[in-house]
Amino acid sequence: MSQDYEERLEEYAQRAMGYKAGEFVSLMIHIGDELGLFEAMKGKDKISAKELAGQTGLNERWLVEWLRGQGAAGIIDHLGDEYFQLPDVAVETLLQNDSSSFVGGYFFRPPSHDIIEKTIDAFRTGVGVSWGEHGDAASHFLCRSNHPFHLMLPEHVIPLIDGMSERLSQGGKVLDVGCGSGHALSVLATAFPNSQFVGVDPAANMVAEATERHSSIPNVDFRVGYGEKITDTDEFDLVTTFDCMHDMTDPHGTMRAVSKALKSDGAWLIKDIRSENTYAENLENPMAPLMYGFSVLYCMSSALSQAGGAGLGTLGFPPAVCQTMGEAAGFTKFKVLDFEQDPFNYFYELRL
Repeated sequence: MSQDYEERLEEYAQRAMGYKAGEFVSLMIHIGDELGLFEAMKGKDKISAKELAGQTGLNERWLVEWLRGQGAAGIIDHLGDEYFQLPDVAVETLLQNDSSSFVGGYFFRPPSHDIIEKTIDAFRTGVGVSWGEHGDAASHFLCRSNHPFHLMLPEHVIPLIDGMSERLSQGGKVLDVGCGSGHALSVLATAFPNSQFVGVDPAANMVAEATERHSSIPNVDFRVGYGEKITDTDEFDLVTTFDCMHDMTDPHGTMRAVSKALKSDGAWLIKDIRSENTYAENLENPMAPLMYGFSVLYCMSSALSQAGGAGLGTLGFPPAVCQTMGEAAGFTKFKVLDFEQDPFNYFYELRL
């Protein structure tokens, strides 16, 4: 074998094993988050496994191995002599869920063995796994990872739609298609108490969680249902859809249903993953490997969870696709809103 081959072989093996290392580092971050270890380390100049055990009541030997692993990965700092520190930037990144830099919500419980087996089988049958089948862990992930964005909705996103803040302050009606566990609607309903809010989602477990969690908010209602089966006509001042058009089995049907449900002078606000029109363009995104993997396990799988599903996937709803589908459903105005505080998503406004 040539020297060139040997060098490429070594580089390739290192790259592959780097992804495997990332898998375990990610899981250890999740475990640390679940056990409150990052919170326990916050603000301390240094801490040892023994001290962390004393503070948390957890087993010292297990904490030694966890600290060493997180130190080796650079998630925490090793100060020498088995002392560690949580960096100041880690506080905002892993703990401060109102910050736009918060990514702690992305480190969640991995899919169950059953989900992995169903996903493998989907390669043979073509039929994927719905979000609801993932259970409560997926619901919690979606809520936590989107939490910073939801907090920005009333003051930074809704005002991007001309006249909408004033309209909702006076009293309007809003439909959220794909409401999940309801956090986005709860934020909006609290900010605009004179308006009425309805959330629809096909995942019964998420709707149940939303109903229970936000029961004290009088102007919001959650229902189990599919976007394409909405039957309201000329009803809503604003329709919102956050990060789920690409998950839908029938986004075309949802487009048509929303076009009928929306008032003639209403607006549809769609937030969806920042993607481009070609695979080559998407490769410029350093998160592309993560997103395509996420698509197979969650987004594309959901979009193919019914026979004949659209199967758009995580990076399958770029501006051109949104505009084309919208025009086919009767929308005549399409705009990409200028909102750079969220680097992961595009924001679209559609009108009739």
